[in-house]
Amino acid sequence: MQVLVVGAGIIGVAVAEHLRRAGVLVTLVDRVSPGDPQQTSYGNAGMLARAAIVPVSTPGLLNKIP
Repeated sequence: MQVLVVGAGIIGVAVAEHLRRAGVLVTLVDRVSPGDPQQTSYGNAGMLARAAIVPVSTPGLLNKIP
């Protein structure tokens, strides 16, 4: 099976990678080149900052408020 995924945002890349891991031949296309400043995710290197996500219910969180 061959699949064409249109849009190389986080959803398109995730879908393409999931299909690739399942053994599907995937072609991923986007309207601009990778790394182009026109990309929505330009500058974040495609990373999600797990360390920047703090649950609201963290013990001692109130003591850290300025």
